[in-house]
Amino acid sequence: MTTKVETNGDRNSAMTNGGRTLLSADYKAPGGKLLRVRLRETGGRIESAKISGDFFLIPEDSLAKLEMMLEDVPLKEEELKLLVDRFFRGTSAQGLGVTPDDFVKAILAAKPGESGF
Repeated sequence: MTTKVETNGDRNSAMTNGGRTLLSADYKAPGGKLLRVRLRETGGRIESAKISGDFFLIPEDSLAKLEMMLEDVPLKEEELKLLVDRFFRGTSAQGLGVTPDDFVKAILAAKPGESGF
């Protein structure tokens, strides 16, 4: 079963297969940069994450670290904010055109019924 939702110009979709849900969202940050999020979710927790888009995150290898840190994290706003803030503080990563809050909003936008706002 596939559900597609159009919200505030952001696109998100969900597909369930054997208890795993594949989630995706395209989120436009206020500065116009696109964050594309693809998640595999099981039982309300992120199993795996892939983030791409037309933004820059330096150093370059920091995006892979963020994706790894997201594994097994509940798909809930409070937990995501704490993790993303800890990631940016701990790695000294810098987003060009995107903020830590944009990452949280993009991830939450992948949840069915969420817009990321």
